Amino acid sequence: MIDYGHGDDLYKYGDRVFKANFSSNVWYQGAPKKLVKYIQQQLPHIENYPAPSAEYLVKTIEKHHGISSNSTIVTNGATEAFYLVANAFHSASVTICMPSFSEYEQASKANNLQIEFIHRNEVLQHEFTTTLAFICNPNNPDGFENTVEEIVQLSTKFPNTIFIIDEAYTEFTKNAISCGSLLKSRTNIILIKSLTKLFCIPGLRLGYLLANPTLIAKLIKHKMPWNVNTIALQAGEFLFQNYSELAPDFKTCFQHTKALQKAIHALEGFEVIPTDTTYFLVKLSEPKATALKSYLVNEHQLLIRDASNFRTLDAHYIRIASQTPEKNQLLINALQQWNP
Repeated sequence: MIDYGHGDDLYKYGDRVFKANFSSNVWYQGAPKKLVKYIQQQLPHIENYPAPSAEYLVKTIEKHHGISSNSTIVTNGATEAFYLVANAFHSASVTICMPSFSEYEQASKANNLQIEFIHRNEVLQHEFTTTLAFICNPNNPDGFENTVEEIVQLSTKFPNTIFIIDEAYTEFTKNAISCGSLLKSRTNIILIKSLTKLFCIPGLRLGYLLANPTLIAKLIKHKMPWNVNTIALQAGEFLFQNYSELAPDFKTCFQHTKALQKAIHALEGFEVIPTDTTYFLVKLSEPKATALKSYLVNEHQLLIRDASNFRTLDAHYIRIASQTPEKNQLLINALQQWNP
């Protein structure tokens, strides 16, 4: 079995029941009930082929973002977008900021891109010479962020590099860092968005890519038809039509996260890496991330992210995504009892 290095490996545990899952970065309160009910009503549509390039949803997304037509590609989750871009620039060069999502590297290797790795927090000091550059903003797993002004600075200084900004978690931070406003003026920026994390529907696999029409025309040549299933497309339409009602309010979650960070940081042997996102890294005083994960799974039915397989990180690191106060307290209690 291939180990993709993803955070939510709940599937590996079969029918085991967990009290809380801190390993996944999706919205912690689950999918909107109205959306679930709507999806159930759409099941008869599985008898029909989906639109080959999600034509109706594309128009809905462009209206939502206030961007020109031919600026969007709907994808089977954000990950397909990474592979689509890498395939369109097959055998070119790419800069990948680390630590970060493993699929940037996997997509690049699968398409024979020459890879240069740099540290995520050094992006403003780096001299970009590659054709592409993957930047997760805010970054996963450490929550590091760049402002819109800083992304403008990069795209202006290095016009020959196409910056692929993964915005899967822009709603998961207190700060307004989405670069959607740059699409009209910047020809070397690609934004990749995810609906699966914000609305807790990762099983549907629904994301999209935004860029200027010239880039879209190049990329769409490499997209297969019917890449997104009918139910996912129906869900996307429903979400955008009811966006203001269904989009989560993160204010309370940010408060829960700060309380969780403070409680964990106060424990001996645990150092919280500061962040404004609802997920964060914790550095252990001893390199026992795997042992801690096993302990929490087997003794407390809690799941965390062993972050040791992120490039540049090691067995000192775990990642936690804040949940409800009650579930957060379960984790705090379990960490207090751990005896490495």
